[in-house]
Amino acid sequence: MKRLIFILTLFVTVPLFPQIEYGYERPKSSIDPWKFGINVGVSQDWINQNNGIEKKIGWKAGLSGEKHLVYNIYFRPVFNLVKKGFVCDIEDRFKEDVNGYLLDLELTIELKFGDERAGRGFIIYFAPFFTYGIGGTSTYTNQNPDNPGNPGILPDNYKVPIDYKTFADGNYAKEDVGYILGVGYDINHHVELNFNYMMGFLNVGRYTNFRWRNLSFGLTYFF
Repeated sequence: MKRLIFILTLFVTVPLFPQIEYGYERPKSSIDPWKFGINVGVSQDWINQNNGIEKKIGWKAGLSGEKHLVYNIYFRPVFNLVKKGFVCDIEDRFKEDVNGYLLDLELTIELKFGDERAGRGFIIYFAPFFTYGIGGTSTYTNQNPDNPGNPGILPDNYKVPIDYKTFADGNYAKEDVGYILGVGYDINHHVELNFNYMMGFLNVGRYTNFRWRNLSFGLTYFF
């Protein structure tokens, strides 16, 4: 008897299972196509030291893609050519004017808030980045007037700027990784403005624990 009741219960309840609603719908990936464009920006660059460090103005320019993932989440890969540097001026020791050209890859996750139909609204984003130094000429100037071998005689290189290749062996490291935090504004479906802060993780200095930092303002135009 118990077995018969169990079988009858299955016949009654199983057909009902497809009718149950759980109160949510599984999110679906967007079918929006990829967008591609160009981006340009200016930056203020420095390193994570205070003593004698002067910021310099740099720039970046490159290509950008964008793919709508789900809800208000977007993926944006960016590939840039970057120019950046800084000045390290230590009184009575040395002055170094560092300039570098780097390739930059950013893998950005964006959250957009606003009118999606008009393509207008605020953006916040996070991006890990990877850079690789490809060139640049920097200058080193000896500002120490002491010559231990010949007291009272100035060294031959005193106050004489000496050029060197920024990313040559024994100079500044080519590789860097870190993250970018930023905010922006979608003007329409084609133009976006952004403002971000960059922090590098790796030691790129020749003498001490130098890590890249910058603030930048940029514009992206999608075709």
